[in-house]
Amino acid sequence: MSTEHIATNDLRTQLGRRIDEAHFRGAHLVVEKNGEPRAVVVPYAWWQEKQAEAGSGHTAP
Repeated sequence: MSTEHIATNDLRTQLGRRIDEAHFRGAHLVVEKNGEPRAVVVPYAWWQEKQAEAGSGHTAP
């Protein structure tokens, strides 16, 4: 699956759908502002796994 990119302005109107895509389909989404990557939306389960691999032990917000 390729990673999509989205501008912050577009994300505002699509946030709920994009969160569902991350959760249900495993989609990753790079959020850009003025063409510069600023954040990434990833599935929570994926993030938890990466936290465990890093040995941080922190999996709760």
